[in-house]
Amino acid sequence: MRTLALGAVAVLLLAACGDTSSSDGDDVAPADSVTVSEMESPVEEQERLESGDDLEYPPDVIVRGGGETLELTPYVFCWSSGCVDGAPPDPLPDLGEQSDVTVEFPAEDWEFSASFRRAGDACARTQSIELERTSATTFRLRAAGVAGTYDVDLFGRGDGGDVAVQFRWTTTVAGELPEPEALIAVLADNDGTVDSYGVELSVVNLGDTPDRAEATVTVTAADGASLSFEPTPVGTEDEGCEAVEGLLVWNGPEDKGLEAAALGEPPFMYTVELELDGVRHEATATWPDEEIPGNEPSVPLTFDPALPALSADV
Repeated sequence: MRTLALGAVAVLLLAACGDTSSSDGDDVAPADSVTVSEMESPVEEQERLESGDDLEYPPDVIVRGGGETLELTPYVFCWSSGCVDGAPPDPLPDLGEQSDVTVEFPAEDWEFSASFRRAGDACARTQSIELERTSATTFRLRAAGVAGTYDVDLFGRGDGGDVAVQFRWTTTVAGELPEPEALIAVLADNDGTVDSYGVELSVVNLGDTPDRAEATVTVTAADGASLSFEPTPVGTEDEGCEAVEGLLVWNGPEDKGLEAAALGEPPFMYTVELELDGVRHEATATWPDEEIPGNEPSVPLTFDPALPALSADV
């Protein structure tokens, strides 16, 4: 099954509405009171201890800002002895008010990224940025978005593993604002045959969530045969959110993807029309020519006029 980059972002955002991290804006802990999340059941722990197969944890991720230091134990990781999928600490360790921070991890050739979400708001937008390397094992983490208090997820990946930690940070300066992005997947290459695994359309980082959003997708084969349909919107009400800020998702209908696959031969042109609160935006893309490497079979969409973006005044 394929993955869709913005679809994956959407899934993370939707999952955040059932977030396991602290939801109380004041419920945070200083660094020295943070404990590791429970990652094994008593039975699993006893079996592991009896077998002598001790789980080896990766090193802590060290986050420094001003005179504050957090030593964060990864709650999700793959390391030399295996993989663990846990939950972030509750309450979150709090770095306090800082302009920017330094991240340290004692393993070379690793890369780190960060995702920012407004603290205490599981349905707020998420903005992701890459950390700037400053040495073999240190990185600079700049603020993102408007100044405020954020729950920050740090993701590290390198030779032999990956780690995830989470903390709270009150930024004192504004950072880069997120730009709207959109992807669509309709058709896929199934061993040389045009196929479809469903229809996915995602838009993230809109300046605001529109009150009314409608989408129309047209797929046109190389010989001109075409099919138009309205994709199925995905709501977030069941996840506890009225709407995830700046996010729109459509998923399906699957039968329209299969109908599109039967139109003819590639290349196929996708034409996507979005009407957001009465304003029409249009984008085109070609599949498979513009397929995103490593994120097949999705293609990016650039709309005209441009989608409404977040303002620094927000």
